Amino acid sequence: MLLFPNDRWVAWVRVTRFIVVIACGLVVLGAALPAYAYDELQTPRGVGCPDCHGLESGDTSPTVGTTRKGPHGGYTTGTQKCQTCHTVHAAPAGGVLLLPEATVKDTCFSCHDGTGGKGVYGVLAARGVTPGGNGHRIDTTATIPGGASDGGNRTGAFSTGNLTCSDCHSPHDANTVEPFTGDRARAVADLPLSKDSTISPATNRLLKQQPNSGQYSTTVYGSTWCGSCHVGRLYGSAGVVNHPVETETAGFAYDRVQRLTGFDASTTETGTLGGSNLGYVMPITRTAGQDGHYPICQQCHEDARSVGDVSQGTLSASEAFSVQSTDGTRTADNPRFQVFPHESVNANLLVEENDDLCLNCHIPPGG
Repeated sequence: MLLFPNDRWVAWVRVTRFIVVIACGLVVLGAALPAYAYDELQTPRGVGCPDCHGLESGDTSPTVGTTRKGPHGGYTTGTQKCQTCHTVHAAPAGGVLLLPEATVKDTCFSCHDGTGGKGVYGVLAARGVTPGGNGHRIDTTATIPGGASDGGNRTGAFSTGNLTCSDCHSPHDANTVEPFTGDRARAVADLPLSKDSTISPATNRLLKQQPNSGQYSTTVYGSTWCGSCHVGRLYGSAGVVNHPVETETAGFAYDRVQRLTGFDASTTETGTLGGSNLGYVMPITRTAGQDGHYPICQQCHEDARSVGDVSQGTLSASEAFSVQSTDGTRTADNPRFQVFPHESVNANLLVEENDDLCLNCHIPPGG
């Protein structure tokens, strides 16, 4: 078909526009962009699960629903998944590690919001709840409470000056602690976690064996891991007046505590603290497994919940562990929020506050 001059001009413009569009698309595809976060309250926008969690040929990282490494670790040297988190030519000026955002925290938060909030620190605010404690303040401070051996504070030597996500977590799952069972329902597939015998999949939370500025290295999560930075909070530190805690040297860790064998029971067994409320009560008289031992840090500092019977020192069925929703959408869940140690509705990240906490293990005066 013959084209008149005007028709040739229109055709040339259309072809040119098409080439420009294609070229722009190739430029966009060639630069790694920040991943769009998966929002558990809405339909995912922009990407699907396999875009971050799927495998490249030869990679060994597990897919969604197994041990939950996600895009972190398990890849071969020829993987194409690095661009999920790193960008070579589009990294911002003043940024670090070729990350698509200016800071480590902002890069982590581009995926780890999942709640309608602004990252793991926005879970409570997204539900209209005011946090009761500071939690671990990211990118705002380098001060470690109880970081000195005499119980005083110290300034930590963190990777970016102030404490940030990668000081505790290893994005590539390198030199991390052993997997442990936790409380959080990460996905609808985990639900419901409504019985104390039902627990979520084990994961290492990408926790480093030795956090940056930590003074100890440990392969398990427990008091020693916390005390690696908060050294002055561990029992036996010089000049410290602090509640004693057990460390892994005594055989106690997050997955190895003495927990009640059931509701209204005064007997205990060795088990995990996670996925249950049975590990937060130490009945009187102490059982053989508890006798002569102290609690670990997480038996007092964990997600806020209702636990224990102060009059009997046991756990009643009305205070059973129950998580039937993700990220606090169900107010009746116990604990409702599973965000420790990032934020909490209680001050100082305590499980319960005031006498409600102390009387889980101690008999009240005259009692």
